[in-house]
Amino acid sequence: MRNNDPVTLVLMLMTIAVALWAYTQIVHADQLNHRYKNPSFSGIGTSAHYLTIENQERTRSDAIREKRVSDEDKRQAALRNTNYAKFMKNLESRIYARFSKEMEEALFGEACGTTYSGGQTVAPTAEVSDGGGAAEDCSGTMEFNGTTVTFLKDISADQVILTIDGPDGNSTITLPLNDFQF
Repeated sequence: MRNNDPVTLVLMLMTIAVALWAYTQIVHADQLNHRYKNPSFSGIGTSAHYLTIENQERTRSDAIREKRVSDEDKRQAALRNTNYAKFMKNLESRIYARFSKEMEEALFGEACGTTYSGGQTVAPTAEVSDGGGAAEDCSGTMEFNGTTVTFLKDISADQVILTIDGPDGNSTITLPLNDFQF
């Protein structure tokens, strides 16, 4: 290789220029500072970091709890939709409807002395009147599945008093007697 070759000379000068430039860049370098990225170690933004962790944990536990509740609801719905459960619900509805019909007939029918003629109330029959001609009050009681339904037809006050007493609560209902004419 010849030292006088212009291409070699240019390459040599370029190599020296790049080396000097690289050397000056190293000289101008700044000091390396290490910072922890995790706020637990650095202390910068620690409270926000802890809140984020707490929110993630709470969200995860809420999702698990909601999944359990949803699964239990699905299981309960599946139990209610069996043929046996449908049959029992239908049977129970019919029994309650029959009880309601019998009670309605006892309260508002002719059995307790009230008869209706052309939309007007007629005096009680002789079977339910006492010797002086005044109407007697009718009353009765029905029991089913631990619930007691007591009714009193107070003809003198023109009202029916229904008392329902069961394991899940009790209630008294007062109905006007002559308002149920059609």
